[in-house]
Amino acid sequence: MHTRKLLTAAAVFTIAAGAAFSARAAEPLSRYGFYFDTLITISLYDSEDASILDRCFRQMADFENTLSRTREGSDIWNINHSGGAPVEVSDDTLVLLEDALEYCKLSDGALDVTIAPVVDLWDFHEDSDRHIPAEDVLAEAASHVDYHCVEISGHTVRLTDPEAEIDLGCIAKGYISDRLRDTLLEEGVTSALIDLGGNVRTVGTKPDGSPWRIGIRKPFGETAMDMVDIVAIKDKTVITSGTYERYFIVDDTLYHHILDPETGYPVENELDAVSIVAPDGSDGDALSTTCFALGTKKGLDLIESLDGIEALFIGKDGKLTQSSGWPSAN
Repeated sequence: MHTRKLLTAAAVFTIAAGAAFSARAAEPLSRYGFYFDTLITISLYDSEDASILDRCFRQMADFENTLSRTREGSDIWNINHSGGAPVEVSDDTLVLLEDALEYCKLSDGALDVTIAPVVDLWDFHEDSDRHIPAEDVLAEAASHVDYHCVEISGHTVRLTDPEAEIDLGCIAKGYISDRLRDTLLEEGVTSALIDLGGNVRTVGTKPDGSPWRIGIRKPFGETAMDMVDIVAIKDKTVITSGTYERYFIVDDTLYHHILDPETGYPVENELDAVSIVAPDGSDGDALSTTCFALGTKKGLDLIESLDGIEALFIGKDGKLTQSSGWPSAN
C-alpha cells in the first residue's frame, strides 16, 4: 500500500510458458528504473523504439516529483506542510485524491488516505531496527487519521486538521500504470507489460494475440515460483496486497505494513493476501488494500457489487476464495 522498499519479490509476475513467441517477442525491449521506492520495469513486445521508453520514464519522474509525500515541493508535500492552508495542485493530484477519497467512503474508512502520521511510526526497511511504536504514540497519530479532513475546492486542497498528512501510496502506482498505458497506446504500442513493483499492468495481448498469463505468488512461499494461481488477462491490471510483502517479526509476532487507520497497528484478520484483477490500475490498487482490510466476507461482498472487477482472497490457512468471475487459467 505505502511507497516503501519491498522486502520480498513481486507478488505477481508474468508466466511465459505456453506462449508461441517469436525470437524477437521473447526478448522484448525493456528498461528498468527505481521510482516510488520500488523497481520499475516496462517491456515492449511490438516495438523497438527506445524513445517510447524515454517518454515513459520521464513521465514517472514527473509523477514522483508531483505525488511523493517525501519529495520536498511536491503537491502532497506542500499540502502536508501547509499548516492547514489551501494548496493549489495539478490535475493528476486532484483526480488521484478524488478517486482515493471515493474509496475511503466506499470502505467506510478501512482505507484512509490520511494514514501518513501512522505510517511514519513504522519502519519496514530490511536494515531497520524493527521496533514497535509505543501504544500512546500510535494512538496520538491515529487520532489525526480521518479522510473527512481533506477539503477540495476547485484546484485547491487543504487539511482541516493541520496535524493530518496525506499518503497516496494506496492508489498512486495503479493510477500511474494507467497513465503509462495511455502513453504506450498513443505511441502505437499494443503489446506491453508495465511492472511497478509487483503492480502489473498488461497492455493489449501477447504478440500472438493470446492473453497474458500472470502468476499469483503463494504468501511466504519457499521460492518466487511458488504460486497459488495463474490468471489469463488482456489489457487489465493485477495487484496484490499481502502481509508477506513488507513485514518484520518481534517475539514471534508478525507485524506487516497494511495498517488499521483506527488503531495504527497492522490489520488483524484471517488473510495473508488479496489479489485484484481490474480494467483500471487505480481501482485495483485501492481495492487490494480495501478488501484486505475488510476481510474475506465483506471484501467479497464489495467485489461482487462492482462491475468488471474480480478478487482472490488468500487465507492464512491457505484457503482460496474467488469472486464469481475470477479469470483463473488453471
